[in-house]
Amino acid sequence: MSSSWSLLAAPVGAAVTTLLGVFAGSAVSRRAQDRHWAREQLTAACVRVLRESSGLLVSLSEAETARPRSIPQGVVRRTAIDWRPWNEALSMVNLVADPDITEAAHALDEQMWRLHTKIKRGLRPEEEWLVLRSHVESAQNDFIVTARRRLSPAGGALHRFSGRPAPDDPLWTE
Repeated sequence: MSSSWSLLAAPVGAAVTTLLGVFAGSAVSRRAQDRHWAREQLTAACVRVLRESSGLLVSLSEAETARPRSIPQGVVRRTAIDWRPWNEALSMVNLVADPDITEAAHALDEQMWRLHTKIKRGLRPEEEWLVLRSHVESAQNDFIVTARRRLSPAGGALHRFSGRPAPDDPLWTE
């Protein structure tokens, strides 16, 4: 009887070891797939925030340009800006991003709100569009730096965020 047990022990042990290896491998693989999926979702959410914030900034500029001069400054005028895509982008970040990235997105959202409110009431003579826009762009840049720290192997800050010449560049006055 003991010889039959010893004959069964080796194959049973091999089968148990194989099954344990399969289960361990699938757990590791599943974990790697989950991390990969989460990273893809985070990347897509960050890209969407940047795309929608740029589009929204263009819409805000168009709303300011389209404001009839017959409406006095201080009189609030509705804008036809579609905020749905921007709000969806923020919701995605809230869903998949870590606290640093969501905070950077919320800071950008705050600057959008501030600029939109000023445009609805009309810019005062002392308010310059380029200066107001720079607050939004600064928040966009902060968002980029924060997202890069999390997503990019290179990480860190960038020296420039665009190739656009500075507002005081002679290009604008020539």
